[in-house]
Amino acid sequence: MMVVLLTDDLMVASRVEGAARRAGALLTTCADVECLALQCREQSVDRLIVDLSSRSGDVAAIVDYFAEVAVERPPMTAFGPHVHDKLLAAAAAAGCENVVSRGQFFAELDAMFVSGD
Repeated sequence: MMVVLLTDDLMVASRVEGAARRAGALLTTCADVECLALQCREQSVDRLIVDLSSRSGDVAAIVDYFAEVAVERPPMTAFGPHVHDKLLAAAAAAGCENVVSRGQFFAELDAMFVSGD
């Protein structure tokens, strides 16, 4: 499984990297949308994970970008603080298949890599 994570938070990246390693998945971490786009053009990606707390960009713009350029956009998981309900709702409205609070994301992180959800 190849996963690309969009975050500028080193602690988030470290926790996701640990879960990927335990599951035997490959993970690339990007701090900006340009890196994310490059990674998705250069390799087959099974899942995109977007940290909505990062300064990485607008999730709607990311979803729109992949709708335009990707033959098949991989499933996208977006997560952010539970108190930012408008941001979470915007990610769901933009087309993210899985939108969860930060706490739920980390609680289910290992299972996500094992099951591919």
